[in-house]
Amino acid sequence: MRKIYTLFFVVAFLGSYKSQETLPYYQQYLLNGDFLFNPALYGNSDDIVLNLNYQKQFSNFDQSPNVQSIGLHANVFDRVGAGLSFFRDQNGPISSNGISAGAAYFIPIDDDGERKSQFSFGTNVNFYNMNIDLGMLNPQDPGDPVLNADSMFLVYANLGMAVTYRNFFAGVSVNDIALTNDIPIVNGIEPEPTKFLVNTGYNWYVTEEFYVTPSVLVNFNTNSSKLMDLNLMATFAGADSSFSAGASLRTANNKFGNQSLGLSPVIKASVNNFFFGASYNFGLSDIQQYAGSSFMLSIGYKFDNFINQRGYRY
Repeated sequence: MRKIYTLFFVVAFLGSYKSQETLPYYQQYLLNGDFLFNPALYGNSDDIVLNLNYQKQFSNFDQSPNVQSIGLHANVFDRVGAGLSFFRDQNGPISSNGISAGAAYFIPIDDDGERKSQFSFGTNVNFYNMNIDLGMLNPQDPGDPVLNADSMFLVYANLGMAVTYRNFFAGVSVNDIALTNDIPIVNGIEPEPTKFLVNTGYNWYVTEEFYVTPSVLVNFNTNSSKLMDLNLMATFAGADSSFSAGASLRTANNKFGNQSLGLSPVIKASVNNFFFGASYNFGLSDIQQYAGSSFMLSIGYKFDNFINQRGYRY
């Protein structure tokens, strides 16, 4: 068991150090955190939206990875939205921090008056910093060049487009476009591969207060690997509250083959302006029997928009 843990830690450590990941991608987008991965969704409603997430991974390990994020976005002027987010990713001796800021522009598709049909595009910039606590390591070779640097700073750009048409929604985003250190490998440090995220879904109303949402999200990257989430959610929605439950199946595909990574039950609810949610990942890969599963908690609040009291301009 100790050998397995050591091997796992070495692989995770070297992999994360050589290729720096910005905000890790879990089920945030199903828990009102979709704007974290697609800047075209900044200000997609008339409220000021605050969203907080906590993710715990590999629960059997004492120093297992955990991620915290907090994001805020709003319609700030006529058809313009803006957003700001911060995340911290702790993985043993490695700690990563990032802050993103950007804007989006919306174009109404019809005159429904409720923003159910609109097209948007947006961009943001992500400032990323990684630190390693060398005091937590006991390497066999202290002179290993991998350990020469104890911190690094990178800047990434993200682009996105999104559309909703009544009950249909879709989005495309290009994330982690390196603006600094964009040469593939410099001093043994490789920037995060550029990701291409594509998602689409449909709200199928069975009654006025109950609807089912099948959706899919595909995550490609420039390392020729692919993650796919197949999601199904059911929602009961009243005048001032709602409750949703469903599941997400994640699969991976690369040059070595295909594998199902995890099945995640998801629940979320809203009461007036307060919303919250949770997901639990049942890992389907071999490592899960040693490392344990993971979970995510999310809370948020929708404030009245005091920034743009005039509201969205049709």
